[in-house]
Amino acid sequence: MHEVAIAQALLTEVAAAASRHGLKSVSAVGVCVGHHSGVAAEALMQAFEILREGCAGGAVLEMRDVEGADLRMEWLEGE
Repeated sequence: MHEVAIAQALLTEVAAAASRHGLKSVSAVGVCVGHHSGVAAEALMQAFEILREGCAGGAVLEMRDVEGADLRMEWLEGE
């Protein structure tokens, strides 16, 4: 299940973005998942929920389906 590795990379990106923006905690993360990205959305959600910790400990993952093979973080919310 490569979604675990994707969730780990996403959480690394979330932590870096939170640090850049001076956020101590992240409450939500928005991700674009392309129809042709090869990512199983449910598996990614489960992996994210299992692996989240630190500043993203309580974060909710919100996914948006898009055309193509995109897989990227679009936004994050926090304080």
